[in-house]
Amino acid sequence: MRVTRTIRDFENALLTLLEKNSFEHLTVDQICQEALLHRSSFYRYFSDKYDLLEQTLNAQINKLTENTDSEDDIIKQLLSYIEQHKEVIRHLAPSSARSSLYTEILNILSQILLERRNIKTNDPLVIALQKAENPEMLAYVLSGAIIGTFYWWQGNNYDVPTDEVVKFARAAARSLTR
Repeated sequence: MRVTRTIRDFENALLTLLEKNSFEHLTVDQICQEALLHRSSFYRYFSDKYDLLEQTLNAQINKLTENTDSEDDIIKQLLSYIEQHKEVIRHLAPSSARSSLYTEILNILSQILLERRNIKTNDPLVIALQKAENPEMLAYVLSGAIIGTFYWWQGNNYDVPTDEVVKFARAAARSLTR
């Protein structure tokens, strides 16, 4: 239980820092200070801040998708989360597509999608991954499309209504998975 609490404290510290700071500029020391934990504790559980980011994103997405009462697909759930946490997402978005963070987020989202394909669901993305000849490649294509949607929406200052973005993203995903 202490391990779970420590990991959660680091995740919460990262999310708190992302409300006001760019991920690219955050340091492990800042995360430890925010979590009120020692640097050695950080390295007991994570290899670097990217490892913590992956764990944190996984935990956040798990919270979103574990709600069995929700009939929303992963696209709707992700976009609703983004709408509620705009500053975190803004500070998480790398300043350029050349950034290693862009690649890291692409890898993380692809792995999350691949993990989801073992779950029985009506989500069209997960079903497409289950049926795909090359699920890993499709996961990367879908992740790129989702990240592109996030960047576009952020670039439009989130002025486009969430439902309109969800409708477009669903249609794009369906066209990619046919």
